[in-house]
Amino acid sequence: LVGSLAQRIAEVGRLPFLGSLDLVDPGAPGAARGNSVYRLGRVHPRFQVPAHLADDLAADPRPVLLVDDLVDTRWTLTVAGRLLRKAGATRVLPFALAQQG
Repeated sequence: LVGSLAQRIAEVGRLPFLGSLDLVDPGAPGAARGNSVYRLGRVHPRFQVPAHLADDLAADPRPVLLVDDLVDTRWTLTVAGRLLRKAGATRVLPFALAQQG
């Protein structure tokens, strides 16, 4: 769902579709209920910027539209945004299809 949504937004907005972040451990649990530190600890190690995306952003720094399906704790968007900024994105613009909580 997220990939096709991001591709369509990119197409309509005439933006380049840059792909997705890599999920380092797909079997690991995501952000569960608990305090903020606990939630961040579960989300932080799960994502990485793939080499092709890091190379693209390093060669041509630009704003990035970050698309997610569901936002609850907002830690996923925060961590992903930080990774993209470190990879060379000039700005990260988060977009979520739905918000929970």
